[in-house]
Amino acid sequence: MENTMNVTLNKLTYDEFQGVLAEKVQRKLDEKIEVRINDVRKNNGVVLKGMSFNTEGDGISPTVYLESYYEAYLNGMEWVEIVDRIVDIFRMGSREKFFDIRDFLDYERAKGRIVYKLINKEKNEELLKSIPHRDLMDMTVVFYYLLENKDMENATILIYNNHLESWGITEDELYEAAKENTPKVLTPELKSITEVLTELLSARGIGEVFEEEEEEFGMYVLSNRTKIFGAAAILYDDVLKNFAGKTGADLFILPSSVHEVILVPKKDGITWEALQEMVKEVNETQVEDVEVLSDSVYCYLKDEEKLCLASEAFKAA
Repeated sequence: MENTMNVTLNKLTYDEFQGVLAEKVQRKLDEKIEVRINDVRKNNGVVLKGMSFNTEGDGISPTVYLESYYEAYLNGMEWVEIVDRIVDIFRMGSREKFFDIRDFLDYERAKGRIVYKLINKEKNEELLKSIPHRDLMDMTVVFYYLLENKDMENATILIYNNHLESWGITEDELYEAAKENTPKVLTPELKSITEVLTELLSARGIGEVFEEEEEEFGMYVLSNRTKIFGAAAILYDDVLKNFAGKTGADLFILPSSVHEVILVPKKDGITWEALQEMVKEVNETQVEDVEVLSDSVYCYLKDEEKLCLASEAFKAA
């Protein structure tokens, strides 16, 4: 939290802030709604403080994570504005607008929204004890329910072992549903680095700065249309196969984050060792802990139609 030193005198600690905020939000809401502060385990063992709202009925409401609000408080934001923002989030996500839990509890209603994502296996060792998963090298495939709600786009529910018991299905059935749904619900997008940077700068109002012509078969970003958990697009049927066929080369796959990967057609002068050092440095300096997928570099072998670790595929090279 940079630039806060001059405004933190006489400010509450983070623990004190949570308690006071919960009391203020509780007073603002109906007394039938219970405000709670919980530890929420996220990806890679990251634990965040979240405010939840216990309401009556069959609906569920969103969790509001408090770190950014504490930083705003340290930087001088008034209590009334912080409270109003949180209350607005709760009301926008109230059960009338957010989600009917019965859509999730009934497997026949839920199965069309079951999808998968990739996470790091070692960093999530404790979590994996309680959720269905399929290991893939040093990553693992896990499953979640994607809520269908325009107001809360990309809201998800992670699927646990007890959900399978409640639904009366096997892990194989879960996997087959996710394998069918994910490419349909989260369609793949493959763009050159130049395209991605041009779109990013354009969205920020910065004019075109790249030449239209670029080196053929340079670096490409693979994700999905939502840009959320898009690294899993490497699992879609024929995505890697078709691109490798277009380039006529094996592919290096750099796990940029859980949301995207970078594809680099293999050619002289590019080594997996150098790419892996780059991935490690970027993960350590540029990627949030909760979004790190792996420090490894993977590859797709065109002739064998095989996805594997680059260190194993080219170790004799």
